[in-house]
Amino acid sequence: MSLNRQPGPMNENALQMLRDKELKKGADVVTADGEFLGKALRLHHRPDEINPELKLYGSYLEAPNLVMGSHFFVPVDFIADYAPQDAQLTLTVPASAVMAETWDREPTFIAGHLDTAEELPL
Repeated sequence: MSLNRQPGPMNENALQMLRDKELKKGADVVTADGEFLGKALRLHHRPDEINPELKLYGSYLEAPNLVMGSHFFVPVDFIADYAPQDAQLTLTVPASAVMAETWDREPTFIAGHLDTAEELPL
């Protein structure tokens, strides 16, 4: 098994889908198995090398969870759908994959302020 194996199904059109459906700040972010991860805050876009095989994704959704006291940075490729009427965004992966992939750690390009941040509308 490759060390760079993807944690689950990817949605290459997810970023466009979020824009088409007008993702709003504060939408619930829920894993594929129904676990609440946090609230959508902003998108972060990588300015340089994008290589999903090396886990260098193009865009990430930042979702703080005030109860857990952490922020999650979910690669947009792992967003299955957004239901505007329910203000709920669903991931393609279960909570165990989110934790295994350490998406609760800020990617280095974001920490180094090399990203382009896109604030979500209210």
